[in-house]
Amino acid sequence: MNFTLKEYFYKLYNRSMMMLLLPIAEFLAIYYLILSGVLPPIIEDSLGVEILLISIPIIVLVILTIVQLGTLKRCKKITSEVSLGKKLDLYSPVIKRKINSIVWVSFLLAIGFFLTSDQRFSIYFGAIILWCAWQWPSPRRVSRDLKLKGDEREMVITKGEAFKV
Repeated sequence: MNFTLKEYFYKLYNRSMMMLLLPIAEFLAIYYLILSGVLPPIIEDSLGVEILLISIPIIVLVILTIVQLGTLKRCKKITSEVSLGKKLDLYSPVIKRKINSIVWVSFLLAIGFFLTSDQRFSIYFGAIILWCAWQWPSPRRVSRDLKLKGDEREMVITKGEAFKV
């Protein structure tokens, strides 16, 4: 790690926020176009809509569960590292993968909304945004995921400010 903890979290936040803004912008654009009447529903058959309303959330839940279990497994391996810098270097790609998966499932929900124009996809999308907020890579989340204790935990939570002289 060639930068301070403050810079580490700054870069992590910025990348995560930029990645999350893409599906939000896409969903809002689709929502606006559907409400303004520019985009009619592509699938109008009620059976097709119901199939998508059930299958897409199930696919989303399966993907997020697989990613969550993979993240826990990788974090468990990372906790065995000795230095905090190495732990954070190895944690960064893990959290990027997690955010990327949330972005992709958000795109999947936006596609479902685009195809059906069903408002329930908005609720699903809101749930994914809340899930992302709960999974956000904050200092507390990082210390919890990496099971940091003592000085390492204090260092991460304060972003390095606790030990400045």
